[in-house]
Amino acid sequence: MKFIGSILVAVACVAMTACNQHDEATAARSVSPLLGTWTRDGDTPKGSDNGGPQFTKLTFTPDGSLSASYVAGGIGAMVGSAPSVKSENDTYTTRDTSTLSIAEGTSHRDYAYRVSGSKLYLTPPGGGDAAVFSKAQS
Repeated sequence: MKFIGSILVAVACVAMTACNQHDEATAARSVSPLLGTWTRDGDTPKGSDNGGPQFTKLTFTPDGSLSASYVAGGIGAMVGSAPSVKSENDTYTTRDTSTLSIAEGTSHRDYAYRVSGSKLYLTPPGGGDAAVFSKAQS
């Protein structure tokens, strides 16, 4: 019986540590300049030939949730078909003040980002031109 009690105490400690880490991450994100809704400047992108998404709208929350609207890349973008905007719910983390990691299921994409006033500059993996977003008024 003491063995089972010891196991329960160990499990409770691990759970509390995980909760504390999540709470700390949520607190750090609650002051992030990324929080809120960002809409891409300009026309709807046509997609990219590198297969990555071209975001049109992003909503970041303090708990690490991300609501993303995007135009998918791939074969449709290459043959010139009309862009189709899709939406999904993902998660995000910031590794530092300039790197954003977006998780789509088990896939992660790292983006360079910069917030300047009401503008978000999001550079795709591998470099290239930054997509520019404007922050929605609260």
